Amino acid sequence: MELHEAAAAAEERAKLYLLTKARPLEKAMYAYEFEGGRAEDVVRELEPYQNEDGGFGHGLEPDIRCEASSAIATTVALQTLALLPRETGEEMTRKALRYFTQTYDPAISGWEIVPPEVEHAPRAPWWNYSEASPYWGNPSAEIAGYFIQFREWPEAEGWADKLTELAIGKLCSESPLDEFHELLCYLRLSERLTGEQRARIADPLDTMIARCVTADPAQWSGYGLHPVQVATTRQSPYYERYKEIIPANLEFIVRGQTEEGAWEPAWAWGQYEDVWPIAKEAWKSVLTLGNLRLLRDLR
Repeated sequence: MELHEAAAAAEERAKLYLLTKARPLEKAMYAYEFEGGRAEDVVRELEPYQNEDGGFGHGLEPDIRCEASSAIATTVALQTLALLPRETGEEMTRKALRYFTQTYDPAISGWEIVPPEVEHAPRAPWWNYSEASPYWGNPSAEIAGYFIQFREWPEAEGWADKLTELAIGKLCSESPLDEFHELLCYLRLSERLTGEQRARIADPLDTMIARCVTADPAQWSGYGLHPVQVATTRQSPYYERYKEIIPANLEFIVRGQTEEGAWEPAWAWGQYEDVWPIAKEAWKSVLTLGNLRLLRDLR
């Protein structure tokens, strides 16, 4: 079966899964992006994850089950809100920005990725508070991008320019340029920078991409960053770099779809075995929606 035909079949299976078995948030987002659904429905499904402090928790990031807000879960929420009409999610987004202004830590010139409360709830072992990411850009570079995107709102006043310069300086002079989660955060920031600002980080980003992206098909079954995760659309500035390997990468993704139409995480917790299945089901929704977007935008 040729890629186009196989991908089309995979898309249909994925759509059925998202409509019938997905977490309500991903179901609503699928309906909005692919079926002309209402953006208001997406916001309504996000509401249970937002706390009084404006941040997000409650398992929005499936590997972190604590109710308390975290910087990482709040960036996950903003990844969705950034795709909606601005006026639809404005109140929710402004609360999230206020959460960031109130939790900024001057000692690290950024944000802790998770709070101490994670220690008191089921979680993946890599989300232990003491072992959280030492890489500044994850999530602080991505957070800078949201202050840029919404810079005209009062909550962002004075933050966008300060954080942009900080992020550029950190990438150019401090980052080891070898951690793919940090790379993804800088790519999300890059989308929101001016041309001049993007030019300033072009070289370190190129180095980071070369070190982090796994272009060898023999290694794709492991936990790593695939070409299609960097060149997510044909309009991506990195599409030409990976154009020759992207069809094979998409074929690999299609082959990984389960019979029920979903994609499963390539990892497991190895602890909290009574809760991991709940997180796994949520990840299936997240991964299936993400792969459906790739098939739509790259094949």
